[in-house]
Formats: sequence, C-alpha cells, structure tokens
Amino acid sequence: MSLSFFTPTQTVLLIADEALYIYATSYKGVRLVETVPWAAENFEKNVSTILTKDCGNKPVVIVNDMVEQHYRKERVPVVSAMDKANVLQRKLVVAFPNYPIRAALPLKEKVAKTDKGGAASIYIFAAVPNSEPFVKTMGAARAALVPIVGFGLLPVEASDMVKVLAAKISRKAKSKSTWTVFIGQHHNGGLRQIVTRNGEIALTRMTPIVDKDVDPEQWVGEVNQEFKATMSYLSRFGYAEDDGLDVIAVTNPATGELLENTIDTPCNFKALTVVEAAQLLGIPLGRQDDLRHADILHAAWVGRKRAMLLPMKAKEIDAISRPRRAAVAASALLILGAGFLGYQMLDQYQDVSMLHEDLDEANQRKAQLDVQYQIEIKRKEELGFDVRLVQSSLSVHEELEKENIKTLSLFNGIGHALGRDLRLDQIIVTKDKPDLAEKILNPAEMFSQSLYQAKMHMTYPSTTNIDKGNQEVRDLRDRLQVTFPAHTIEVTKFLKDYEYTEQIVVETGDLGKNDVAQDFVAEVSIKGPQL
Repeated sequence: MSLSFFTPTQTVLLIADEALYIYATSYKGVRLVETVPWAAENFEKNVSTILTKDCGNKPVVIVNDMVEQHYRKERVPVVSAMDKANVLQRKLVVAFPNYPIRAALPLKEKVAKTDKGGAASIYIFAAVPNSEPFVKTMGAARAALVPIVGFGLLPVEASDMVKVLAAKISRKAKSKSTWTVFIGQHHNGGLRQIVTRNGEIALTRMTPIVDKDVDPEQWVGEVNQEFKATMSYLSRFGYAEDDGLDVIAVTNPATGELLENTIDTPCNFKALTVVEAAQLLGIPLGRQDDLRHADILHAAWVGRKRAMLLPMKAKEIDAISRPRRAAVAASALLILGAGFLGYQMLDQYQDVSMLHEDLDEANQRKAQLDVQYQIEIKRKEELGFDVRLVQSSLSVHEELEKENIKTLSLFNGIGHALGRDLRLDQIIVTKDKPDLAEKILNPAEMFSQSLYQAKMHMTYPSTTNIDKGNQEVRDLRDRLQVTFPAHTIEVTKFLKDYEYTEQIVVETGDLGKNDVAQDFVAEVSIKGPQL
C-alpha cells in the first residue's frame, strides 16, 4: 500500500488529559519537544514561545487523545448531493446538542433499500466538548500565529495506520482478518486500544494502567485484563471467532513475548517496539531510547498524513485558519500575476531585441546602398549626367502634378452623378486658397487646405414643387459624395430656405415677394481633395 504525505516538517500538538504534548516531525524523525501541564502558569505564552522558537513556527496539527470522546453509529438516508451537508449537520446537532466540536465519518457499510425503508449510508458521528485544554491550545496557536493544518481525534486518525500495520504483518497469511486490535501505552500512563473492522474505526478505549513495566507480570496482567474487557465489547458489535482477529501491541521485547503467552483469545498476535512499527509503516522515527510508548508513533503518522480522515469542525479553528487561507490565496494570486507579467516582459524584451537586430541589419544594408549610390552618382557625373539635376526636376514635376486639378475626372464624375434628368447651368472651379483673415478666424484652415472648390448652379422653374426639388438636390449631393469620397460635398443653396427664429418663421430665398414669380436656383459645392 503506497502512502502519500504532505508537509514533511510540522508540529503535532497531542491534547491529553493531564498535559499538552508537543512533537516536532521532520525528515530525520520525531522528537518530543515539551510536555506542558494544563495547570502551568502562563500556559498560552509558554506554548506559543515553544511553537515559534523551538518548533520553527511550522504548521500545526492538533490531535485529541483525551478520554472524553463521544462516538455514535448512525444511519443517514440517501439524499441529493446538495442536501447531504444540511442533513448531516442537522443529525449531528440532534445527536450531540451539547458538544459544539463534531463531525461525521462515512463508512463503507451501506443499508440497501427494502420494503420497510429506503436506502441509507452508515456514518460514525464523533464529538468532543469545548474543554479548557482545547481553548488553551487554540489560544497558544493563535498567539504564535502558526497555520493550523487540522484538528482530529487520535483513534480515528490512527485507524488507517492500524490497517497498514495489519496488512504488513498478515501479508503471508492465508486469509485476512476482519478485526484488528491495536494496543499501546502513552506517556501519561493511559492504555489506548483502537479496534478496526475491515480497516475502519469500530471501537476505542482509553484506560489507566500501571505507568511502567518494571514488573512485567503486573503490567502484562493489567493489559490482558483491559484487552478482555475490549473483547467483551466486540461481541456486541457482531464479532465472531471465524471473522479472524489480529492483535498488534507496542511493547518492549520481553514484555511483548510475555503478553503473547498470556492472551488466550484466538488471534494472530504480534508484538512490536515503536521503532519496528515505524519501520513497517515506512516513516522515519529517529533514535528512540523509549521503545514501548506508542503516542510518538501516532504523532509521526498523523504529522505526515496528506489529509485527516475526520477533520473536526470548530469556530475557533476557522477563526485562525480562514484569514491565513485568504492571505495564502492572495499571495498565490500575486505570485501568479507577477509570473505572468514577468513572462510578458520577457516576451516583449525578446520582440524588442529582434526589432533592434532587424534595425541594425537594415542600417547596415542602407549604409552599403549609400556607398553604392555615391559611387554610381560619381560614375554618372564623370559621363556628363547630372543625377541631382534630374532628381530636382522630378521633384518639381511631382509638386506641380500634386496641385494639378484633374478636370476631366471631375467633370466625368459630375456627369455620372447628374444622370439623364438633371442639368447644370454653370460650374465654377477655382483654386482653394483661403485668405489671411479666414486663416486667423479659423486656425484649422491653416493645416487643412483643399486643392480646389467647384460650385455647381442649377435652375428650377417657379412651378417646381419645392420639397421635391430640394430632395433632388440632396440626392445629387449623396451621389456626388459616393463618386468623390475624398471630397467634401455640401448644398450651399436649396430651392427655398427656411430660417427659424423662436416662433417667427422668416423665409429666405429667391422669392422676395409672394406676387413675383421667379425661377429657383440651387447650388452644390465640391471641395477637395486635401493637400
């Protein structure tokens, strides 16, 4: 079974009934940094100092190993993914209303749909009280400003460790056992027993026994007594002898052999020192003088897991972790943004470098061409051919052509725009040269001068419908604009103009008096192109 770990160096805080155990994990192994009793003066200040100085301000994993841990096996009806979290939360509150720190662990076991009820999933509900040790531990972590990886329960987080150990030990066995009991004494004297069924947590017990194994027979006798009590519990969980039972105990070599001879329950027994167990798990433990205490093995396992099996939810953890997670996310975005900008700058720098290279190459070619040009000019001059005179003549010709009005093209375009129905009375083409006063009054004219201006006059009989005539003039203007896109086409005079001043209508045009019949005259101006 392959194991994947995340942060290889972090701190494990093990919350026990009488003290807080601080472990430092690294590539080289695990060491117990300090044991701080809960009644110690300035607890939070002292622990925060240890976390920052002795442990290097590394991320923290918090594990609860206290006696007061509550578990319940519950059925949860199968619901949609959107409703699943709400259903679990409601059931957790109902199951443990007085314990705010709680979570639910799904098991592989399922309940099939029957006539009497619907399908259901099986969960283990777990909860712990918001105790003073937990509050003090969170206060110390907050004061140290260390990131909290997670908070879990030691029996649950060790269940996969027990599964791996059982698989390693029974690798050559003909059949695998359904049940496994892991036995290990911790530094506080408590005997922690963890029972798994098919690799999942089924039962845990924490009971006090004699602190030391100086008297091996006394120690083995008390351990055997607690093991028998655990086996009596297992019968209520459906244990049968045919299921198979593996028993793994962390002990000194001598007491392990004595314990194997004392246990009379049919099982596959294996006694290991803490170092031997770590070697089977493939995790570095380092040099250990004490070979019989198992809590350092739990710290090594939990401190190197990728993710906790059952992360316990608590507002105190969120209050510390949420701002840090937001800061980490913001930092990641800034790093990504800086990386993207760096990539763009590098790409643009490469483009600029290529442009500089192209420019240098073009300058070199120009220099070579200039040399050849001067040689060719000198050769032509020796033959009596004045190149500079020819170039000046061509420039003068181009300037004259630039100011030349192409009248044939102009008249041809006007003819197409007039069509067969319209006729011109007069067309006047003049060079467009605004006078000095116009330039002063309209400075834009100094920088925007047209080549010529053509004014076209058309006469309409006095009986012409004015609106229809004006529309014909507008249509002519539009057609001229299409024909001469680089020119400005304007109607400078309609058949009859109307000028509005407030509510009085003043008529201007060719009819000065209503009793005089006079022809209408329209005028269209063509101005351009720009010089």
